[in-house]
Amino acid sequence: MGAASRELEFSYEGMPVGYFEEAAYPTAPGRYRYMPYRGEGHYRMQAALRAGARPRCIFGSSASFAVLECPEYGVLELVDFRCEDVG
Repeated sequence: MGAASRELEFSYEGMPVGYFEEAAYPTAPGRYRYMPYRGEGHYRMQAALRAGARPRCIFGSSASFAVLECPEYGVLELVDFRCEDVG
C-alpha cells in the first residue's frame, strides 16, 4: 500500500476499515469503491450493517459519513456527510 492510499483511509470506532480507491475522499451521497482491510474495524463496521445500523466512519481530522449498505465486495453506499470543527 502506497502513501497515497493511506491518505484516503477511513476508520470506524477508532479502528481502520480501509481506504478509498478514488482520487479524493467522497463528499456526497453515492456508491464508492474502497479497499477493505482485514481487521477488527472492517469486521465491526460490517457487523453493524448486518444488525441494521448505519455505522458512522471518520476520515481526515473532522469529517465523517454514514454507511447505508455494502451492495458488493469493495463498494460502500455512503450518506449523511458531516464536517465538524474540532477545537
